[in-house]
Amino acid sequence: MMNKDFLKEVFAEEKAFLKLNEVKWRHVPLYDELSVVRLWPMMKQDKSFMRYFPTKLPKGRVPDREYFFNILNTFQEPYLDQIIQHANNQRMAVQGEAKARETIEISDDWWEALNAVPFVSCK
Repeated sequence: MMNKDFLKEVFAEEKAFLKLNEVKWRHVPLYDELSVVRLWPMMKQDKSFMRYFPTKLPKGRVPDREYFFNILNTFQEPYLDQIIQHANNQRMAVQGEAKARETIEISDDWWEALNAVPFVSCK
């Protein structure tokens, strides 16, 4: 994240660093929907957020994942909480749908008929 160009911007007070004790550390799950590649374009519009990132990055590159999410958590913790919760809800919904497809619903009549016959396993 740090290079000479970024340090020049910091020393000229165009950009800034945070002290380590000012950072709100956060571990973000490694989900595709929580990737820096997906969130970076939206966050580039926030000037106060971009104060902690270099003006220019190499073509096709995004900031370090841990650094990005720790800065995001420091300044926009409710937003990060919301997107993590949304990602978790989406994943749980998909798992619930998969479980529902494997579930067999049975009427009371069929249940009684099947339970009337003893079950003997071949194994």
